[in-house]
Amino acid sequence: MRGTSSISVSPRVSNTGVWVAVPAKPPLMNLNRFIPAFFFLSLSAIIPFFSYPDSVAAENSAAVLLSVQDFEGLGVEKSLARTVSDLLRTELGRSDRLRLLEETGRLYRMQRESVRFRDLFNEGTLRSLGELLESRFVLTGSVSRLDSVIVISSRIVDAETGEVLAAESAENRGGLSALGAAARTLARKVLAYFPLTGRITAVKGDTLAADLGLADGILPGQELTVADLEEKAAGLTTRPLRSSRYRVADALDHSCSLIPLIGLNKVVFAVGASVFSPGGLDRLLAAGARRKSEGLPESDTGKFGEVEVESVPAGALALVAGLDVGRTPVKVSRLAAGLQELILSLPGYKEVFDSITVTPGQLGKFHYDLERQTGRLTIFTVQPGITLRIDTLEVEVADSGSVDLPDFPAGIHEIEARKPGYKTWQSRIDLNFRQDSTLTVNLEPYPGSLFITSRPPGANIFIDGNFTGKATPWRLTRLESGARIVRLSLAGYGAALDTAEVQPGKDATLDLELKKGWFDFQPFGMTLVPAARLVTEQNDSVMVDTFYIDIYEVTNRAYAFFVAAANAKAPEGWVNNAPPAGEEDLPVAGVSFEEAERFAAWCGKRLPTEQEWALAAIGPAPHRFPWGESYHPGAANIWSEGLNHGAKVGSYPEDKSIFGLFDVVGNVAEWVDAWTDENQTYRVYRGGSYYVNETDPSLFSRDGHYPNSKNRYIGFRCARSLHSQR
Repeated sequence: MRGTSSISVSPRVSNTGVWVAVPAKPPLMNLNRFIPAFFFLSLSAIIPFFSYPDSVAAENSAAVLLSVQDFEGLGVEKSLARTVSDLLRTELGRSDRLRLLEETGRLYRMQRESVRFRDLFNEGTLRSLGELLESRFVLTGSVSRLDSVIVISSRIVDAETGEVLAAESAENRGGLSALGAAARTLARKVLAYFPLTGRITAVKGDTLAADLGLADGILPGQELTVADLEEKAAGLTTRPLRSSRYRVADALDHSCSLIPLIGLNKVVFAVGASVFSPGGLDRLLAAGARRKSEGLPESDTGKFGEVEVESVPAGALALVAGLDVGRTPVKVSRLAAGLQELILSLPGYKEVFDSITVTPGQLGKFHYDLERQTGRLTIFTVQPGITLRIDTLEVEVADSGSVDLPDFPAGIHEIEARKPGYKTWQSRIDLNFRQDSTLTVNLEPYPGSLFITSRPPGANIFIDGNFTGKATPWRLTRLESGARIVRLSLAGYGAALDTAEVQPGKDATLDLELKKGWFDFQPFGMTLVPAARLVTEQNDSVMVDTFYIDIYEVTNRAYAFFVAAANAKAPEGWVNNAPPAGEEDLPVAGVSFEEAERFAAWCGKRLPTEQEWALAAIGPAPHRFPWGESYHPGAANIWSEGLNHGAKVGSYPEDKSIFGLFDVVGNVAEWVDAWTDENQTYRVYRGGSYYVNETDPSLFSRDGHYPNSKNRYIGFRCARSLHSQR
């Protein structure tokens, strides 16, 4: 039988010291026709390279011959089993790796009985039949049903010996309509046992470009082996046989990019090097490798030894003397005696670079405890309130910023970021920590909606100062999240203003009442100060009429709408007419009196008079602070508190007047509509700020500047007369 035919070999020793067996002529066994470009026989025998003549290599580059038998139905209809068989033939027939034969059951039985009826054939007929039968493998199997699950089981059989070389299965839980998907899954599993070969077409640094004829769809992350299959002269030296494992970085229709899996590997391949898939090789060739090893010359056993390499954890890629020998634990036979280079690589662990001693006629065992690779991973979050899941660890990020993980393990990690109303963000990262790694998480919000109604209906809707073209009642959809200023306008009625918080993925509602004039109607964000007699610090008194005044100092967010709508100049430090990120709710500063006056007019208001500001901030009876006559530490944003810049409006609850005005002692001083002298040179600003010391601020603080001057500690708030009309 051909399985026991002798193989004539002539030993060679490459300058790496690895023994290589080169067949005198290509063996007839189909196992070697099946995998012509593979140089591993198995992990139990030293990796012989087959260096065929060009004509033989061209012949062996043809696709593997595979016959697919009709699958047997176990407890299912025969038509269902036949359908599965046809689906598998269809899927496998798409591959460039295979050539399919049908009606194989009869031929397979003939081959199985060929020895019994050997005398019925002459030598030529038997050789032709044997070459036909031994040049293919058989795929057979069954289709069964367990409850509602259809199970498809398959086996790859050696057509010469009947030995089961591999077995795979697939389950279908989706009924008959999903049967095609199950057959497709099983076909891909079967294809993994058959070789994929190609050539390197370009080299750029460590990255290789390969032409593989990717009709079967090589996926990123798949591992392939790159090798020089023949010794080649390079100047005065001879390039040894060598190989290394690579990973597919990206794949197109007929080409892919490869990156090395082992960083310490210094092997450099050139255009023309061979590329092939190592998957399934050991299982398919185990029997053939054992038979071939019987043909090795006994006289050479004294020159070689064996090594067995294992690691904790297992699964590390191993290179011995420049050859990819597989993953640990691995046994390498017929290795030339002496020192041999060893490299171990496993994602997430430091690579091992060592020399091992091979003793003639002995088995050397080498054990390595791999050291975990760690490094610094910094994750930047753009939105606040994100929940990060790193593998199985969950981390809550209260504010936007960064999460610093100084001793994070290398390797492949799954990272997920979640926040209500935002699309879940997922990433699979492979960290080697040759340098610190950073990752930025920016969640995409789902759009929100806002349903606006008014009393009476029919009011025009303005969002952030822009007319939407719609009238109440109306639902505005696909709005960006955040605080949106809504203004409703209807002829004969005073405008209504409010702020609606649009949340990602949610539907908000807003109902506003419009009234004729402003009598008995309090505009949003303003407080009513009734008419009263104001007593000044000098014990003078003045009568002040009823008016409205802003509860908060005008913020950067509100001023940005004015800049955009009125084409006004943005304050210093803004970028693209927008305040710095995170400072939207700080009081606007660095605006002149004239600019503040224009803003107030734009939104239908005005700046308060000095008497109005004093009445709203101090009240009818004079006192230095809202809480009394002496300063309370921490009560207001002033210089001695150490913040040294504006704070979010309303952050200091003690700094609040009896009429509800916030930040009258600290934060920023405020322009008022008054002159400091009869010559009308300076405009007045009132109140303290973060720029003054503890002894300076009070409700009586007063100073002045030119109307067009700008200071980073001066802002403003607006007022409105009781009976003002739109």
